Amino acid sequence: MKLFSKNQFVAEVKNLNQIINHINEGNCYDKVVQFFEITSYLQDHAREIEEFLPTVRGFKFCGIKSSYRKECEFKRAKAKLGLNVFMSELNKAGRDKYGHNRTESGEAVSKDNIFFGDIAGIWTFCIADFENKCKNDAYVQENIRAQITGFVKSYEGSFNLDWVA
Repeated sequence: MKLFSKNQFVAEVKNLNQIINHINEGNCYDKVVQFFEITSYLQDHAREIEEFLPTVRGFKFCGIKSSYRKECEFKRAKAKLGLNVFMSELNKAGRDKYGHNRTESGEAVSKDNIFFGDIAGIWTFCIADFENKCKNDAYVQENIRAQITGFVKSYEGSFNLDWVA
């Protein structure tokens, strides 16, 4: 039995896109944690995601028309490009020990290991600090929430499933 199925993958990407599309609604601190939980989970399963590329079968058998073979090769090349774009965006949105999501592979994502700041004179802190210790500072809240929503919104349209077989 596979640990990570195509159906799980599709469901996770749909959830990710829902978070991206609705980041402005509700608590952006909770939503950015969900965003990074999904991107981290997908990063942990990157090798398995590559298996979802459509396979090109039957090219060695006699009687296959050349036009069909070219069509299949084109579809596979297009899917491979889609996968490369998807994985590139996933890596930008995922773990980075100096970035926003400072978790290690397999480590749980929480408000204590997601960092934002370094804007508008605001130091970089984990979002737990921004949410709790700075909750009464309207200037900090406005800027950090804008940074979080801007970051998540920048991935709108990046995680499509057109390439999945």
